[in-house]
Order: sequence, then C-alpha cells, then structure tokens
Amino acid sequence: MGMQHNNTNKRSRSPAPGKGARRDTASPVSVFQDYCRRHGLRCTRARDRIVEEIYRLDGHFDIDDIFLRIRNRRPRTKLAKASIYRTLPHLIGAGLIRASLAEGGRACYEHTLGHGHHDHMKCVKCGRVFEFYERKIDQIQQEVCRKRRFTMLWHTHVVNGYCAQCKKAAK
Repeated sequence: MGMQHNNTNKRSRSPAPGKGARRDTASPVSVFQDYCRRHGLRCTRARDRIVEEIYRLDGHFDIDDIFLRIRNRRPRTKLAKASIYRTLPHLIGAGLIRASLAEGGRACYEHTLGHGHHDHMKCVKCGRVFEFYERKIDQIQQEVCRKRRFTMLWHTHVVNGYCAQCKKAAK
C-alpha cells in the first residue's frame, strides 16, 4: 500500500536547475482545470476530487492510496479506479504530480505544486523514504551533462540503504 515518508532537510529544497518557482498561489484544482480546458478535456467533479485528495497527502502515494482515501472520505462517491488511472497522465502533463519511487512493483507518485526538486533515500528494510536536496549533486550532474553535451530533461536519484533505526536494530 502506501509508503512511509519522511521529509528531511526541507529548508534546502529548491527548484530544479533552470526552473523558476512554481505557481504556488494557484490551487491544484484550478491549475488542473486550466490544463483540461487548454487540452480540450472535460473538467469533472471526479477529477477534481482526485486532485483534492492527492494534495491532502503529504508524501508518496499510489493509485490504491488515492482510491481508498476517496472511498473512505466520500463513501457514496461513484469513482472507478480506472478513472484515477486515466487521470494520472493528465496530472503529470499539468505538472501537478510526477512519477516517483516504485514500491513493491507498483508505481508511486508525489505532488509537485509548491515542492522543489529533491532526491530520495530509501531504507531497504522498513521501506521509509527520506527526501533530501543537495546542491553539489545537482551541480555535478549539470557539469557531467555539459561536458558530454547532453541535455538533461529530468532525473531520478534514489539512494538505497538502511535508515538509522534499522541499522541500529540490526546491531
């Protein structure tokens, strides 16, 4: 199901290299509705509820997380899991979420509006995920790309290992 999630080093987060600040003043629902209108997609209450539920979460999520949270919050809502699957590519296109870590073979996502670029550390024992940002890592990646005349669009950086608690428990 959902991943345990910890934010570390929050103050050092910053936008991705070459990217300006996001439209933090716009609500996620209004950003998505604007995207739908620009792309000739229907704006539906079900899609709005999906966006609202995603932005209630703090951390990584999968489709089951969103589906169950909407079902629990609004038991009478008629929402098929397929609606969530169909909506996710549009949420990615709107810049509201991005694919993140995979948990047990299932795709996971995180919301992006108001969240700067960051990388992840994942404990292979307990599954907790820690977010971090280190400017030196981004500088090195940019330098490697520049030297190799490579245009980076995005990257995923995951450090797998043992968190302090699991390392301590193993001793």
